[in-house]
Amino acid sequence: MKVRDREKIILEILQEKQLVSVDELSRKFGVSVVTIRKDLQHLEDEGKLVRTFGGAAAGGVESREQQRLEAIDRIAARTAEEIRDGDCVILNAGSTTLLTARKFQKLRELTVITNSVSIARELSVQEEIQLILLGGEMTANAVFTHGGAAIGQLEQYKADKVILSASGISCRTGITTRHMEAADLFHKMIERADEVFVVADDTKVGFESFYYVSDLKVADKVITNRCEASEAELCKMEKMGIEVIRC
Repeated sequence: MKVRDREKIILEILQEKQLVSVDELSRKFGVSVVTIRKDLQHLEDEGKLVRTFGGAAAGGVESREQQRLEAIDRIAARTAEEIRDGDCVILNAGSTTLLTARKFQKLRELTVITNSVSIARELSVQEEIQLILLGGEMTANAVFTHGGAAIGQLEQYKADKVILSASGISCRTGITTRHMEAADLFHKMIERADEVFVVADDTKVGFESFYYVSDLKVADKVITNRCEASEAELCKMEKMGIEVIRC
């Protein structure tokens, strides 16, 4: 794996966990602690994290992170506009899908199927939404469910739409995730929906994460933020017949 790809994944982990150890990263990537320390030093030099004793903490240039959060919120708002009253929607676990779920308040007779504990908690108070939390194995940090039981349960349902938050989307390598245990479930989510929406901010466009989920051709629409750096890849997607929504 290239250094830049490894660094992107480190930043993704910090966005979710806030703290990470050198030993944990060394085991995850299968590289030496010396290599990880060099990665962390480089990222700190770029202002993207703060090194701590034995690891690193989320931090860095606040304005850049704020811009990214604003971009994700725009993506979520635009994605929610694609959902109609009465729809059955599958949402996988992800920060963008969580923000999208928070924008479902005005929808009626909506059915939501998800493997995300956070999304289930968010929507459980909304009486107009029928909520189905997929059972199965739980991640150690209780973020989402996965495994054969969850996949088997999903076989019982047919959805109008799936909103898939990806770690990476690329014309060459398709849809990828950094969660090995969730890749098969995400693939099944795509199979069980009539229409596939892939949501990803510009940092995920053209990026390949650890585990393959599906060819990008399964996507009906890709919803992302406007960014000059990702425009060439987005144009390739449009040539593949995928509708790209920039917001």
